[in-house]
Amino acid sequence: MTLLRPRLRGLVFKLALFYLLLALPTLVVVESVILTYEFHQFMGGIAAGSLGRAVQQASVDLANHQLQPGVSDSATAAQQQLWLDAWVLRLQQPRGGLTPDESYVLMELADEPLAAALLSPDGAVLAQSRSRGLWAPALPAARDVANATPAGPTDLPGSESPYRVRRSMAAVHDAGGAITGWLFVELRLPLPWRRLLLESSFESPTVFGFLIVFGLASSIFLAGWVTRRLNRIARAATAWSRGDFSERIADPSHDELGALSALLDRMAIDLRGLMRSRSQLATLAERQRLARDLHDTVKQKAFALNMQLAAARRVLADSPVAGRLDQAQRLTQQIQHELAEILDEMRASDAELPFAERLRTRATEWSHTSGMALVFDLADVPALAAPFEDSLLRIVDEALSNVLRHSSASRVDIALSRNADAMCLTISDNGLGTPDEPASGMGLRNMRERAQALPEGRFSLDKPSGGGTQVTVRFFAEVTR
Repeated sequence: MTLLRPRLRGLVFKLALFYLLLALPTLVVVESVILTYEFHQFMGGIAAGSLGRAVQQASVDLANHQLQPGVSDSATAAQQQLWLDAWVLRLQQPRGGLTPDESYVLMELADEPLAAALLSPDGAVLAQSRSRGLWAPALPAARDVANATPAGPTDLPGSESPYRVRRSMAAVHDAGGAITGWLFVELRLPLPWRRLLLESSFESPTVFGFLIVFGLASSIFLAGWVTRRLNRIARAATAWSRGDFSERIADPSHDELGALSALLDRMAIDLRGLMRSRSQLATLAERQRLARDLHDTVKQKAFALNMQLAAARRVLADSPVAGRLDQAQRLTQQIQHELAEILDEMRASDAELPFAERLRTRATEWSHTSGMALVFDLADVPALAAPFEDSLLRIVDEALSNVLRHSSASRVDIALSRNADAMCLTISDNGLGTPDEPASGMGLRNMRERAQALPEGRFSLDKPSGGGTQVTVRFFAEVTR
């Protein structure tokens, strides 16, 4: 068991490392796909004119609030600054912002995606949205202001790489329709791959925290749920290698490891029965060998000695030593009698053999008497209670007797199989088969009663499609020794 512990710890480490190495690229790929999709959806809205519409609507709101750039007092300038900051924040709202239902991508891709400015009619900066100095917008040049459309938004040149830059401006009018200034806005977003690979993301701590928690949880799960069960299997295998088949894994789970443990437990039961059967057969074979040797040597010599003493007694019938010869002959006869009893005890009785061997022996004797061919398919089964083994042998005897009397068959197949604790014994022949309504004779009734007396026993008499008759007995094994 000690030799297995480093290997099992290594399994935990390898699986945990595998999960980590799998989780990291998976998170990156998933986040990249989602972020790229959101980015293209958002830029599609921008291409459809959402930035121009936003700046046009804002210029109208600015005029309605009487914050035209033409007013130059300090209070109005402060209000213009506050209005610009509030407008930029509204454009970045996750819902209902610059592009409805898609504006949340601004927060994912950039810490400061928008900048706005209020310009005089000639392009001078009157107010500009506050920023943290991460980047400075490229304000319109004088020629851009001169070429701008007074009646609607004007899209200015931007860029595609390494940042997507979109710029737009709209004229602010007074009540008489005269241009009092210009409202300018610039959008600056990094490409998704640049954000993920080159720039720090606010999600990075979350990702690494997830990986740490995931790795720890995986290690705890594998150590407590997988390797603990593997240790139980290893302990049982070690006990089985020492010949102790009483050790059980006893895994109550129904997953793959639980199914494997159940199969191994059943294998241990089968091995214990097989070892017991092999041991019994070896013991019986040795006893039979000794019995044969004693019969062929000591018993024969004792018989010869008795014959020699009887002959000597007849010759010396009137001699004074005749009485001693009678005594020697009686001792020799006692030796023969006791030796015969010892040989009878040493010879194996039929009941001492495993059930499969008893069945094979009985059926083989029947085959020699009847002359029919026999085919066996007998699995190693545990020892059953003596009454149950006798009932099964009686059923086999009756079934074979019916084959000989009624079937005109030339071959009989006898199969004994086991699936966990469920046993199945079948005797089938290639004869004429049973009539549609078989007679309910004493033999058939006895077989049915004996089968039903077995644990959950069931008896059936069938006529297979290929012809012949098949007797089937199903029951559950009760291991006794």
